[in-house]
Amino acid sequence: MLVNHERRLLNKAAEARDYRISIYRKPDDSWPSDHSRLTALESRGHLEQVGGHDAGGELATWQITATGLSQLQALTVGGA
Repeated sequence: MLVNHERRLLNKAAEARDYRISIYRKPDDSWPSDHSRLTALESRGHLEQVGGHDAGGELATWQITATGLSQLQALTVGGA
C-alpha cells in the first residue's frame, strides 16, 4: 500500500507531459526528503531513474514505469 507521499509523487510523474519528475539538490548540498521517497519507489519498480544525476549533481530525474502507472490506476479505481 502506498503512503500519501508516494501516491503524491507518482501522481506528479503521471500528470507530467513526459511522465517524469525531477528534484534539485538544496543549496547546502543535501537532497530534499522526496529524494529518498523517489529512490524507494524506484526500488519497487514504480519509477526508474533516467539519465542519472546531472553532471554537477544538482538534479535527479525519474520516469514513472508501467508498474507505477498500474499501481496508481488501481488506487484510483479502488478509491483507496
